[in-house]
Amino acid sequence: MSDSNHSKTPVHPAITSLLASLKLGEPQIHKGIGLWPVFAGIRLEPAYITLVEALAMDGFKIMEVSQDGSVPNLRVVNETPHHVLLFDGEELKGAKQNRILNTTILIAAGSALDVPVSCTESGRWTYQSAEFSSSGSLAYAGLRKLKASTVASSLQTGTSHASDQGAVWDEIEHLHMAAMSDNSSKTRAMKDAYDGRQRELDEFSRDVPCHDAQCGMLAVVGDRVEGIDVLSRPDAYARLHRRLVESHAMDFLVRKRGVARKPLDPEAPARFIAEAAKAEESVHGTPGLGSDHRLRFRWGHGAALLVGDTAFGDHVSKLAVGGGDNTDHRLAGFVLPNTRKLACVEKSQQLHLHFGGEICYLVEE
Repeated sequence: MSDSNHSKTPVHPAITSLLASLKLGEPQIHKGIGLWPVFAGIRLEPAYITLVEALAMDGFKIMEVSQDGSVPNLRVVNETPHHVLLFDGEELKGAKQNRILNTTILIAAGSALDVPVSCTESGRWTYQSAEFSSSGSLAYAGLRKLKASTVASSLQTGTSHASDQGAVWDEIEHLHMAAMSDNSSKTRAMKDAYDGRQRELDEFSRDVPCHDAQCGMLAVVGDRVEGIDVLSRPDAYARLHRRLVESHAMDFLVRKRGVARKPLDPEAPARFIAEAAKAEESVHGTPGLGSDHRLRFRWGHGAALLVGDTAFGDHVSKLAVGGGDNTDHRLAGFVLPNTRKLACVEKSQQLHLHFGGEICYLVEE
């Protein structure tokens, strides 16, 4: 884990280079939401596999940190020869209660560490299994943005990557009411709301295919960019594509009830990316490999995980976060959601969770 540097500096050249390389394909439009495929000239290093791939292997497991458990932390053991990408918002089911990852984390081969999570099942705290498996779902876009905003606030006040667990539970309760699953979900599990609307999500996803060499997706509702996710490896993105599509479908069709306040604006993506390139950053440590670059600009704030000259063999990161050296910097991934500022942000200052990311979030002021 690298040290934190809270001073504001111009955004790292690796991030501006990524933004400049983004190319958007033709959008898939459904009612008031548009989903643009994203392509970028990103290298295939560092190599890694996704969480779903890792869970199918011997030597990789996720469990409670102890027999008693701890709501905001899980233990990950990676005895495989691969680095593993845990993607922000991926949901894990089982053990004492379902959780979502607070951020994207790159876990080194042959390592074990605790990772920051948020609970998505407030009505259960009993063992369902010894280890976690993938629920097959990704937190819907609105929940990811809420969680990211509280984590950003936590980083500004300390060294932890904390979410506001109470706000997460409140948001999931709103989802249950919108999905009409509030009476059927005995443990208030987010997954129950998804399962109840799976047919609708399947129909939406069929219309949004993953293209060859696609490495990301940008979502717009009306004239607002809801988010852009970009990964360094198209093969890794392909494994997450359907879940990302469903996360936006769940947010727009169910949570927002399919209502966009304004007509879809095809120029919104270009304006948003151009403004993001003007960001300033602060640098923070992560639980895994790389350094967490938190961005701030006129429209909000965000973050990106930068993986540079890393000594993977002994799990020591050598991170050059300045802009004037010859280090080979590689951006593992990038996410840029855009939403209204949340009133619950200040509450997260009291929490002590763990976070690390290769994701970028933007919160409108």
